[in-house]
Amino acid sequence: MEERYISSSDRGIMQNVLDLAEFISATRVFAYAAMGRECATAGLIRSAVSAGKAVGLPRALGRGRMVFARYAGELATGRYGIPEPPEGSGMLEPGAGDVVIVPALCCDVEGCRLGQGGGYYDRLLPGCAAVSVALCRERLLQKKLPREWNDFPVDIVVTEERVLRVSYGGPK
Repeated sequence: MEERYISSSDRGIMQNVLDLAEFISATRVFAYAAMGRECATAGLIRSAVSAGKAVGLPRALGRGRMVFARYAGELATGRYGIPEPPEGSGMLEPGAGDVVIVPALCCDVEGCRLGQGGGYYDRLLPGCAAVSVALCRERLLQKKLPREWNDFPVDIVVTEERVLRVSYGGPK
């Protein structure tokens, strides 16, 4: 994908997330620090902080386990080179009324996503009461992805062109 499309889709995705009623009403937003060609999250994180929302970013513990650490404006290099809040940051746990922004290489229209293969979010999502939102470029949105028993769909898929409420049935 060309850089022009990536930049344009990042802007559209960010605006669509910022317009979500769930994002607007959330007091806490759990996101990730995007790397490489992942959908950009820096603007979402800045907007959440500016709106007075607490922001949690993942800290990978290994073996598919992660926790969320409170973002206070600083990032350190964590496991696998992924930016995360530095050691000593307070922990946050997503719950009802919160929004979890979930990374995806691609998604399908039913809310299934293809991640990086570590299973971190596949372990988080089944027991999570927060609204889960996957970011996906429209060009990477698929009709149906192959799935396994442990693939758990997100509630909402956001592209630059649309918002798909796929398994979300209202407030959790």
